[in-house]
Amino acid sequence: MSPNKTSLEKNLPEQPGENSTLKLIERLTAAPGPSGYETRAALTAGEELAPFATKVKVDKMGSVVAFKKGLSRDGKKILLAAHLDEIGLLITGIEPGGFLRFTQVGGFDARVLLGQEVLLHPVGRYGPDTRIALPGIIGAKPPHFQTPEESGQVIPMEDLYIDLGMDAAAAKAKISIGDLATLRMPFTNLKNDRAAGKAMDNRACIAIMVQALEILSKCHHRWDVYAVATVQEEVSGLGALTSAFDIHPDIGIAIDVTHGDTPGVPDNDTFSIGKGPTITVGPNIHPAVADKLKKVAKREEIPFQIEPCAGITGTDAVDIQISREGIPTGLLGLPLRYMHTPVETLAAVDVERSARLLARFIQDLDDINLEWKDG
Repeated sequence: MSPNKTSLEKNLPEQPGENSTLKLIERLTAAPGPSGYETRAALTAGEELAPFATKVKVDKMGSVVAFKKGLSRDGKKILLAAHLDEIGLLITGIEPGGFLRFTQVGGFDARVLLGQEVLLHPVGRYGPDTRIALPGIIGAKPPHFQTPEESGQVIPMEDLYIDLGMDAAAAKAKISIGDLATLRMPFTNLKNDRAAGKAMDNRACIAIMVQALEILSKCHHRWDVYAVATVQEEVSGLGALTSAFDIHPDIGIAIDVTHGDTPGVPDNDTFSIGKGPTITVGPNIHPAVADKLKKVAKREEIPFQIEPCAGITGTDAVDIQISREGIPTGLLGLPLRYMHTPVETLAAVDVERSARLLARFIQDLDDINLEWKDG
């Protein structure tokens, strides 16, 4: 049995074999999808959402929109948003010898790049949906040739390069400036139903939406649900902004990772892995939405943690909140260790609890009061 189960969860039957939640996340994270080039990842997300949705489409920005019809005829709508894109690398030059210079798409820490395996996606030649991927590694000047000033310092990204094993002529025949690369990191199952890998930020939260829709497919809910895998969150937030404008929901819930407990990081800046999702409070969040999430979690005996944020959250919640005349917005956080590295680490139980909280929240929306009150 997974650790940290509540008394209610201990009464649920154990699933035989491999953890189905982690297998779902493994499928979602395997597809490449850097910001602006999410086509392959969108296909995978759509396939996972489709069995539990009334219909699925890809909008003009590339976001995947899974619509599930509710029982009510009053047209009340809730938007769930989890971003689809991952951080990646953009090829900026081909040097003599076939070495590829690059920059980042999203926020990489240069310290984790040296020595990594990558997959080069020749989107310029074959299009964003290409399945062609060329293996390579990220290299740099060996320590034997570094100056005393260089030795012991972090090698800046402009001094790193991708080596595909090709000479310049072969590289130029296959690679275009503007092609993308993603880190090649196997999905690693850890003890206690935990796992590590790349692109957990934020494909694990798409898994939350899939599981929430699966729960809702087995019970009644009155509000219409739009579960959207949004594009370009890592660079602009445009996927959430355009989806929220198009759908015009009565409530929006962003689902994103938050910092899991990590050695050397202050406890008040992180949240415990395996102890449930975080519910954010602060000016980016409508208080009635946060209060409702907390009320439902307590009633359903779902462990949760409070995440205070004094400003913008840096998530899709920012862009949902300011769409049109303003949308009452909440934010659910999934604790994740080692964010923006190839070994992002999470606990399956936090994904499952988040999904159950979202589903029960959606079922219990009829009495929510979104009016602002003084006092």
